Amino acid sequence: MFRISYAWLLNLTLWLTGCMSIGNTPPSTASNSGTITARTTLGLVRGQLSNDGAVEIFKGVPYAAAPVGDLRWKAPRPPVPWPGVRDAVEATSPCPQSGRLASSNEDCLHLNIWAPHSRPAQKIPVMVFIHGGGQRLSASHEYNADWLVSRGKPVIYVGINHRLNVFAFFAHQALSAEDPQLGSGNYAALDQIQALRWVRDNIASFGGDPGNVTVFGESGGAQAVCILLASPPANGLFHRAISESGPCQWQHFPSLTASETRGAEMAARLGCAEANPLPCLRALPASAVMTAELGAASTIDTAGAQPAWGSGVFPLPMREGIAFGRFARVPFMQGSNRDEGMFHLTAQFDGGGKPLTAAQYPTVLARFLGPSRVAAVQQHYPLENYPAPIYALAAALTDSGMASNNRVGLCNLELANQLAAPHTRLYAYEFADPTAPYPAPIWDAPGNLSGAAHTKELSYLFHQSELTPAQRKISDAMIGYWTNFATSGDPNGAGLPHWPAYQPEQHWVMKFESNAVSADTELSTRAQCKFWAEQGFGALHGPYPTPAATGPVYQ
Repeated sequence: MFRISYAWLLNLTLWLTGCMSIGNTPPSTASNSGTITARTTLGLVRGQLSNDGAVEIFKGVPYAAAPVGDLRWKAPRPPVPWPGVRDAVEATSPCPQSGRLASSNEDCLHLNIWAPHSRPAQKIPVMVFIHGGGQRLSASHEYNADWLVSRGKPVIYVGINHRLNVFAFFAHQALSAEDPQLGSGNYAALDQIQALRWVRDNIASFGGDPGNVTVFGESGGAQAVCILLASPPANGLFHRAISESGPCQWQHFPSLTASETRGAEMAARLGCAEANPLPCLRALPASAVMTAELGAASTIDTAGAQPAWGSGVFPLPMREGIAFGRFARVPFMQGSNRDEGMFHLTAQFDGGGKPLTAAQYPTVLARFLGPSRVAAVQQHYPLENYPAPIYALAAALTDSGMASNNRVGLCNLELANQLAAPHTRLYAYEFADPTAPYPAPIWDAPGNLSGAAHTKELSYLFHQSELTPAQRKISDAMIGYWTNFATSGDPNGAGLPHWPAYQPEQHWVMKFESNAVSADTELSTRAQCKFWAEQGFGALHGPYPTPAATGPVYQ
């Protein structure tokens, strides 16, 4: 006797609904085995429910074809459809990188989806996350998003992998000639834009609203959000934006011309010096390309990890684009951590078993800030005000922004807020809970120095480790604000302290401290931004430092 199996009936149902428009496609369908199936424009994918059945998780869903062979250093192409049901229960390869997640596999343009299993009948907001790592390291699969999608307003979370390192930012005149409209050197942004197109075309099948998408990122991912805000091809693909520890003000991204010059130098090092070096370059193993890049430079602020302005993807330098309002004027949230510099310094000093001494303090200040500033900085950050020299150094380098070559820091946040506030509704924050843990294993730092260091706010949005009751209270507030913002463009909601918008005349900043959540207008005073502006840091008008391939140089 002919028998109709449950799986056959499920696939038939999904195939029939797939014949309708994607906007009418029902949400994913669960089976009795704990798996969950959804239809995309390319085929069916099978994910799984979390252990408690509250969250649907899909991992390793392709949003673009593998950028290999002739597709290396080209705008991403859609992937090939697949027959049957594609398993999406295991993390796929990180994009090529060195370090803890070392990989040379370029077939990495995948995304991960987390969705509440019980949700309203109407489509819910979508939050698309771009991971940190200086656009050189990490991968999206390491972020556990169950708290984010289940403890605030219902949202769909999408974490994306994108090209990193030289595969993301290599520019060359021959590549620019292949695509004069987009130019070269911005393949990470083009991947992110392709992922947003995938969200637009597919997220309704997972219960998400393609008309309500928030893009957010941390550190290097926050810088990527800034690029997307300023990128014409991304226009209309997202409706709100959040930058965490990467304020939109950095003025040292290279021009396309400068990046093309460096690209020619790298091509020569790789033995591809022909008039048209592209066939040679695209035939090289990924490992050889990575080795050449690492041999040229090894810090996160080098040309290998720099988007290039002056193309169709990123037309204007970041600071000018924001100041002139030449960006997507969507509701915007951006913030920094009170002790950003602690992350960068612990590996060099206390965390590495080499405590910073009082005698070393002026020497290290000179190295970061220039000898002429040491006396003034010591006067404003005297050692007697801090429990140990490392805390004084971290405070000075966080406020000035020079723990990370002027990319992050409190006065850089204040500058970025002042640039953006005249053009869009802006909410600013300062994460200041010194008890917060690092979001291990993604980001950690040696030692156990207290402080609201770079990356630590991620531990309150993502479920990386368990929190104390006091920490959980701050985490609940942050998740509430973030998901409220994703829902309506306003973080405020029932049961939460009021978060005023940052205004050109009133610089409201929400503080997340260890025992309190409150807003004030004193960030600039706390971070001594007037002093740092006089020293040439965090100021819209000069004196500017000298740009260099590794970041700004201060004399």
